[in-house]
Amino acid sequence: MKKAVLKTRFMIDFMALSKPWFYLMVMCWFFTIVLVWIGNPVLPIQSLAENGWAWHHIPEIVSFLFCGMYLGSLGYLSLENLSYLDSVTLILITIIYVAYAASISYFTMFRIVLTIAFIPSFFGYFVMRLHNIQKSKKSKTSV
Repeated sequence: MKKAVLKTRFMIDFMALSKPWFYLMVMCWFFTIVLVWIGNPVLPIQSLAENGWAWHHIPEIVSFLFCGMYLGSLGYLSLENLSYLDSVTLILITIIYVAYAASISYFTMFRIVLTIAFIPSFFGYFVMRLHNIQKSKKSKTSV
């Protein structure tokens, strides 16, 4: 029984399910879908509304940020420094968002959707990674 609990704890830590980022990402995606379903209202700022910005873009961009933070807190990443395993996660982010942009956007909007997805995701990823590395180094020096 204890071995099964240890395996479950390992998987929860490995998949970072004990962190809030995954759940916040899912909530933001839910809000995005709800805003699209209720009619995709445009933002009240005229210059943004003319360029196609709608209310659903706000939780969508925030969900990309939380997705990057979630992927930056996965359990297989080193707490010592950035390593080759980070490239695996960054390639995963790239593949996911290229497929996402290709599936939801027209050819002319592909670059815009990728930009909206990549910038918050990479920002969230590197903020989380550098925070975890810094926290690990501080805990080692204080011990």
